[in-house]
Amino acid sequence: MNKKNADKVKRKFSIEHQYQEALGRLTPEELDSALNTLNTIQAALEEEISDYAIDLIHDLLDDETPQIVRTFWFSKGMTDYYFCIDGTGMIRAMEQAMPYHLLDQIMSALDSIDE
Repeated sequence: MNKKNADKVKRKFSIEHQYQEALGRLTPEELDSALNTLNTIQAALEEEISDYAIDLIHDLLDDETPQIVRTFWFSKGMTDYYFCIDGTGMIRAMEQAMPYHLLDQIMSALDSIDE
């Protein structure tokens, strides 16, 4: 995604998400479990990926599942890439033009969690 469009989307979600809405759909235990999983994933991505910057991370509630979905915005140069994963560890979406090198690093980071 080009930098101009990505910056517009990131500005929209830059306000930290409040979880009151999620508590209407998830039990406190389900929310804690999802956030713990997402925090573990985030730590692995931050540890393993060094040649892309993580510019923004934001959480949203998927009303259909219901599940917390965390979006990671990676950038390198003037290009941004997004990657979405939910609190169960399921990949929900990613930038169509994501470089294979970045995708490989993301998959390696996720694989390292199970070890």
